[in-house]
Amino acid sequence: MFKSKEYCIKTLHQLYRADKWINAVFTSVGLSLDNLAATVDEIYNNNFFDTATETAIKHYEYELGIAPKSGQTLEDRRAAIRARWIGTSKVDIVLLQELANSWRNGATLIEFVAGKIHVKFISPIGAPRDLDALKAVFEDTKPAHLAIYYTFMWLNWGQAKQVGTWRQHKTNGSWLKLKQIDS
Repeated sequence: MFKSKEYCIKTLHQLYRADKWINAVFTSVGLSLDNLAATVDEIYNNNFFDTATETAIKHYEYELGIAPKSGQTLEDRRAAIRARWIGTSKVDIVLLQELANSWRNGATLIEFVAGKIHVKFISPIGAPRDLDALKAVFEDTKPAHLAIYYTFMWLNWGQAKQVGTWRQHKTNGSWLKLKQIDS
């Protein structure tokens, strides 16, 4: 961390650097400047969803009318705030894709299929941690007349065995390809 006292002392002539009175003054001023720098950093970081502090998150939740659920991590709450903030504009496929991208591990593909919104999770890691919150944001944002459905990029072992055995996939390196087969 930046230390104001040391910086100020280094700017003085060498004869004054060891003076007790000068050091005492710069110690008190340095502490105040260090606190000010930390406060400015916090204010700056609170302008971004990814770095907002707990206090700022509570304020954003209050302003946006979000009631955090018990057990939600700070990261999950940040994602919900970002999604709600983004969700206040015109609803289209780009907006819905942006909402889905707000979640960590939320690699998705959003499509309109037969008059329905299709949310396809395409990440090999799986679905986002707080899937219920993501679904709630979609329900709040999408037009009420459109249905929404979700698909996941997972195969159960019964489906995987039909394509080959674990040993076969491990030796030829096609396990990731197998996981990506659309079911």
